[in-house]
Amino acid sequence: MDTNRLKKFAIEARNILKAGIAAKLTSLGFDSKGGVAENLRPQLLQGGTLWNGRTLSEGFYHQWMRLYEEVQAKGVNEVYEQAAYTWFNRLVAIRILQKNGLCEPVSTYADSAHTPQIVNQARQGLFPPMEEASKRHLLELLDDDTKVTEQFAVLLVAWCHANPILQRCFGTMEDYTELLLPANILVENGFIDLLNHTEFITDEEFRSPELIGWLYQFYISERKDEVFAKKGKFEADEIPAATQIFTPNWIVKYMVQNTVGRIYLDNNPYTTLAYKEKWQYLVEPAEPTPAKAILHYNELTDLKVADLACGSGHILNECFDLLYDLYITEGYTRVEAITHIFQDNLTGIDLDPRAQQLSLFALTLKACQREHSFADAHCLPRVLTMPKVPLPLPTDTRLAVEIDAANILLKDADSLGSIMKFNLTPAAREWVASLVAENEAAALVVALTEQYDALVMNPPYMGGGNMNEVLSKYVKKNYEDGKGDLATVFVEMMAQRTSTHGRYAFIIPPSWMFLSTFEGLRKSIINNRTIDSLLHLSRGVFGADFGASSVVISNTKSSDACGIYFRLIERTFQEFDQKHLQLLFEKTLLNHDFRYLFADYSKDVEDVVYSEQGAKIYYPNVPQANFEKIPECPIGYWATRNLVLTFKNKLIKDVADPKAGLATGDNNTFMRLWSEVDYHNIGKGCKTTEDTKNCSVKWFPCLSGGHARKWSDYIEYVVDWENDGYNLKRFIGKNGKLASRPQNTRYYFKKGLTWNKISSNTFSVRYKRTGSIFDDTSRCAFIEEDDKFIFYLVGLLCSNVSFGYLKLFNPTMSFTNGDIQRIPIIDKCSDIIDDLVKQNIAISKLDWDSHETSWDFQQNELISLINFTEQDLTPESLIALCSTTAQSDAVRQQADESPRAIRMKDLIERYHKKWYTLFMQLHANEEELNRQFIAIYGLQDELTPDVSLNEITILQQGEVNTEGNSVKWHDEVILKQLLSYAAGVWMGRYRLGKPGLHIAHPNPTAEELAPYTYNGHTIEIDDDGIFPLMAADSGFTDNACLRTAQFVSDVFGAEYQVENLNYIEHTLGKTIEQYWQKDFWKDHKKMYQNRPIYWLFASKKGSFQCIAYLHRMTPYTPERIRSKYLLPFIETLGRKIADLTTRAADLSTAERKKLDTLNKQLEECREYHDRLAVVAEQAIPLDLDDGVVVNYAKLGDVVSKLK
Repeated sequence: MDTNRLKKFAIEARNILKAGIAAKLTSLGFDSKGGVAENLRPQLLQGGTLWNGRTLSEGFYHQWMRLYEEVQAKGVNEVYEQAAYTWFNRLVAIRILQKNGLCEPVSTYADSAHTPQIVNQARQGLFPPMEEASKRHLLELLDDDTKVTEQFAVLLVAWCHANPILQRCFGTMEDYTELLLPANILVENGFIDLLNHTEFITDEEFRSPELIGWLYQFYISERKDEVFAKKGKFEADEIPAATQIFTPNWIVKYMVQNTVGRIYLDNNPYTTLAYKEKWQYLVEPAEPTPAKAILHYNELTDLKVADLACGSGHILNECFDLLYDLYITEGYTRVEAITHIFQDNLTGIDLDPRAQQLSLFALTLKACQREHSFADAHCLPRVLTMPKVPLPLPTDTRLAVEIDAANILLKDADSLGSIMKFNLTPAAREWVASLVAENEAAALVVALTEQYDALVMNPPYMGGGNMNEVLSKYVKKNYEDGKGDLATVFVEMMAQRTSTHGRYAFIIPPSWMFLSTFEGLRKSIINNRTIDSLLHLSRGVFGADFGASSVVISNTKSSDACGIYFRLIERTFQEFDQKHLQLLFEKTLLNHDFRYLFADYSKDVEDVVYSEQGAKIYYPNVPQANFEKIPECPIGYWATRNLVLTFKNKLIKDVADPKAGLATGDNNTFMRLWSEVDYHNIGKGCKTTEDTKNCSVKWFPCLSGGHARKWSDYIEYVVDWENDGYNLKRFIGKNGKLASRPQNTRYYFKKGLTWNKISSNTFSVRYKRTGSIFDDTSRCAFIEEDDKFIFYLVGLLCSNVSFGYLKLFNPTMSFTNGDIQRIPIIDKCSDIIDDLVKQNIAISKLDWDSHETSWDFQQNELISLINFTEQDLTPESLIALCSTTAQSDAVRQQADESPRAIRMKDLIERYHKKWYTLFMQLHANEEELNRQFIAIYGLQDELTPDVSLNEITILQQGEVNTEGNSVKWHDEVILKQLLSYAAGVWMGRYRLGKPGLHIAHPNPTAEELAPYTYNGHTIEIDDDGIFPLMAADSGFTDNACLRTAQFVSDVFGAEYQVENLNYIEHTLGKTIEQYWQKDFWKDHKKMYQNRPIYWLFASKKGSFQCIAYLHRMTPYTPERIRSKYLLPFIETLGRKIADLTTRAADLSTAERKKLDTLNKQLEECREYHDRLAVVAEQAIPLDLDDGVVVNYAKLGDVVSKLK
């Protein structure tokens, strides 16, 4: 099926019906909240109804009042949702029955006027069976040809009630539903038109019993989105929408064939029947099922099969097909086969009554397709939902106690569904079983106390945090091993409901295979059952999901259990089209040696082809006992014997102490980017929290998540830890409780190693220097050893060896302390490893510090390269340069040297050479470390030392991208960094010839602002920290584009000024003026993560633009911009306009356009002036401690939006 088409149809249909029913409710007098004005309430008359000035039938009064009661009880939204769904499923079901030859045309048009066939027949005197009152009402309506919709509604309700399939599957419609048939149901492009002429659904799809289930899933998809969007706990009525999901058919076949099919084959090992060829997803075990592990049955009728979260019946339908084939093969008639399947074999349960109805319909349709005599619905499948009426109490007082307890549990059935456990004695269960024919609750209780030979399910997925109070309490009390998710609760339940030696299969997210939350569940399966086979699936099975695992388990305990595993995944976040996963599985079943290169996958491919370089997919005969040899028992089926043996060594937890860090309770209050605050108010060099007590600064370095960088730590954030975190430790949240969690404080400021708790790519460990706190997103480990062992651990954890272990423990995006501490540690420190790791740390730090977002930034890279020689660019020299001291010395030395003119393109080439050398050195070092650790761990057969260039984590700010084995440079990024540095020089943030920051604090001294000499040129710092981003002819000598020309001349020499400016413009692909006006601030915001230090004061369309440096801003900066820049610019515009106006008669077309533009700019600037004047008059003070977001908001709309 083309599910994309079906989804479009279902969503469009839902929206059409909901809008039509909402309009109908309005026409019936209801407002948006369900209220009704007194004059719009109907009055019952003798034999009729007076409503809204019209006399209608008496039946209208009763229908309207019933509708009113329902709206008051459930709310108007719930009523129209229910009515929309009712008409949707009835009309779709009728269309399906018609397409399958099970009824005459009902809703198809009889003429061009869109008259439905059923109405056309009624006009000819042919009515469906109906009550006399309805018939009288219909006859009155038939006298008026304009009331086609009303006629259709009466006839449709009667037809649905008279049709045995619809009546028994969907039940009786509420009498008020007739009133809510949309008035536009028959119009062109209305719902019936959409259904009759749909291009979304083919005739073949109409014949599929699964169609109505797919449509229902898509019909409720928007409701599902709404439920998840609200977050928090799911109420009982939200659980169906939140957990309904349809399983791809090939996975259903895999589960059914390897449970029901395998049980049959175990009992009939010599069968050579043709139907076996249909079972293309049957996984053949290496050895037949041992005789003692076979579930034996006498007759097919004894085989109990169930789906206890059946949804709309997809799995039940597949079970039906397989069982039907078995019956027919064994000589049963079609009628006997279907009857036995419905009455003896198959059970379905779902807590959503709508889904239960669809299951009944789909299975009944399938039966009718096999044998038309079932069209009278005399025999229906056993598909149950939660009962509305409790069990009656028996007269036997001992039994009554048990039944009363069952009824108490049944009160929560809407939340608990099939996980309810009824602890009944045999006598009590026998008594309940005697009531099955007459009591829905009895049928459910019997079904939920049954043992099934085969259970096949796609359980509902719901994290513990979304469970409502009733569900959460019950799960914690009754399902200890699976309580982390509703899906794993069902898995635990399945084991309890499966017969000894029976089989159960499920598909759920793969987290159960790895996360510590589900360790108990894994141990229970490993110790008490046998995993027959498992499909480990990439994302894409259910759309943009987090992957899936489909498993078949035998309820048989075996000490030498082995399973077959299919690894249809390589990278956690790689998403496949599920049809390609299907192809991979099919090809692997046919050829167990099939290998696939996952890195080359694209959804656009027609086929998935074998590759010798590809990954192995088929893992046979995996000893289940191996999993217990790995800490926390992950289902690491691909772990080799050598890998498993390494767990005999110490683990990292034995030598290091992984810790979670600070949780502030409110990062907006307590954390800032370091560049936001006064640099002098940041505490550096602390070694313990004691050092922060009575300290004169507020902010302290804090590691907090960030980029996927390896080797060297980096500081982006600072945290308010003034006086040992006095305020933070006492922070109360909105709920009135302590919100902060300053855990493991004795480790703050210590050296160690750190990594991001959450990563979207790969695991990246970094050496943590002394002097920083760490928060909960930056996990750390601490070692009471010398630096050499710390470096050894950093090298190990950055190697392919550690990646191999982490994939085993937790192939997700989250790396917790528990994952890291389970890695085996073989201590073989060496000078080689020590030197390589130190070098990698140095290169990584050099890269980070070459960008101005590092507080150890010295100067722009291109400037630092001016006096470099070829000798300076050798690997040895470059490695020596990696220390901060060496960088600072180089900057000072350059300041003392005589001016040296140089071409920009030559500097770019030097930049390439320097950083390509370091990049490739880092790459070579990483591969060598991989070789070292692979040898230490004896994993030469499992791992390779290869490192892809895209795994090297320097040059991450857009300077390069890697394509295979090549590095592609983006020179425009390098030049944009130069221009950003130039802006900092003008503002005084940086000083040419002086390493690091110059002014990054308020109220600079006169000495700090004084002009200075560089390369023989006098460099002036802007007197007010403001410069315009305007056209060259704007009249400002401190304009950015003019300043750029002077900067290039001063720094790189007047000799090459023109050539260098041309080179910059050519590389940028635009003029320097265009860059400053259009792109600079966007790039600046991105560089500073939407916390800019240069603020853009701009009119609406940017005719006027000025940059102000945050750290030098005062309450009078807006006034300074107004008086020094905006007013003069307005005067300049006025003069230009006046000049052109005096020559109005002689203006060329271009000059007239120019005049028009100038007038618009003048109007824009005057409007901006009015707004800026208001802000300037207020003289608003800024407090750097408040951060950019808060301070920026103080200036309102006179500054450009941050987002």
